[in-house]
Amino acid sequence: MRLLDRIFNPGTRELLTRAGIAPGWHVADIGCGIGLNAIWMAERVGPSGSATGVDMSAEQVAMARANAEAAGVKNAVFRQGMATETGLPRGGFDLVYCRFLLCHLTDPVAALKEMSSLLKPGGVLACEDFIASTITTYPETRAYVRLGEIYPIMDAKRGVDSNAGAKLHRYFRAAGFDAPEIRMEQPAFLRGEEKRFWGLTLREAIPAIVEAGVARREDLEEICEEIGEIAEDETILLALTTVVQAWARKD
Repeated sequence: MRLLDRIFNPGTRELLTRAGIAPGWHVADIGCGIGLNAIWMAERVGPSGSATGVDMSAEQVAMARANAEAAGVKNAVFRQGMATETGLPRGGFDLVYCRFLLCHLTDPVAALKEMSSLLKPGGVLACEDFIASTITTYPETRAYVRLGEIYPIMDAKRGVDSNAGAKLHRYFRAAGFDAPEIRMEQPAFLRGEEKRFWGLTLREAIPAIVEAGVARREDLEEICEEIGEIAEDETILLALTTVVQAWARKD
């Protein structure tokens, strides 16, 4: 999670700044994970504002609370909840945000409608999601070609869409935001731990992929090993997933 934040946080900070986050705002981070973005937002809005993080994982919520305490941030609170049923007050927030959440949901529009209901009139909805099919290497490598074959099959079995970022503008319109702003970026690396990110992500997903019958454990372990070799090879450029950012103001 910290590596993910290190890779994608610069873009996230730009998005939230562009969305207008300001002292005194009350903000919500849905699918907050270990709370690092919510903590940053809490610092930005200051003591007259607040940040509320929601995540379905009790373990992640506990880690988020510990991270906020370690950072000395007192205006961030965290609670367990679902993206479509957050339990947060209606019309209570100036900004509602999510990152890499919609790609895991069977009904992303329902989640966005829930987030919309949390906003005050004039409040901002800001979301980021990725287009997993854009992950590639130059030159092409077997490991990343195989990844590109595995994820669509897993999506079909789970009823989700790992290319949700490409549809983010349509999701916003379906949730009642007629004129979303859009920005895209794609991090790329020749060296560093960042080149191991997708291997770590895949290793975490191995049990689910094997259980779904999409690939054998031995094949997945081999892909992870190849990703490790690619990470050591500075002649191979890794382009991580394209990230799509969308934001819009509630009427």
